[in-house]
Amino acid sequence: MSRGLRTFLTLSVLTVILIGGTYSGVRLLFAEAPGLPDADDVSSCRNRTLEPGEQLTTSQVSVNVLNAGGRSGLANRTMINLEGIGFIRGTVGNAPADTRVANVRVVARDPKRADARLVGAQFKGKVQYTKGTPEDEASVAVYIGTDFKGLKKTPTPAVKAKARFTMCAPVAPTL
Repeated sequence: MSRGLRTFLTLSVLTVILIGGTYSGVRLLFAEAPGLPDADDVSSCRNRTLEPGEQLTTSQVSVNVLNAGGRSGLANRTMINLEGIGFIRGTVGNAPADTRVANVRVVARDPKRADARLVGAQFKGKVQYTKGTPEDEASVAVYIGTDFKGLKKTPTPAVKAKARFTMCAPVAPTL
């Protein structure tokens, strides 16, 4: 094949690609955007009842992490590690200034529930459990203290429910 014919074929193919790409791009540019779900119908979680013996996995639990210690960025690093083992990200920030925690405090609607136990099982050292209501729609809040020992090397992926309970399990958004 001569050099001139090869150049002509190459330019022809590139021209077809340019025209096709331009056509597709213009169609996408002027296409109608998909509608958003109605705000009244949107919830980031749905009630789910677990029966005794049923497994609760990390992917069903939303967690807030608050720093009650002095190390900057500790709550965010802890949240990243919890997300890495499957927990759903909630709020990350600082605990109120008067909050005192040694290692870790797990706050849940019922500290004996499977969601609180599953979160607490991830941490080294003594974990304190407190009854309370986490902010947002999180199942559990974790307060990281001044003597934080860290997360266990081997995560606990699931626990069995000891009693029947209803929780707000996170729902994946649909578009």
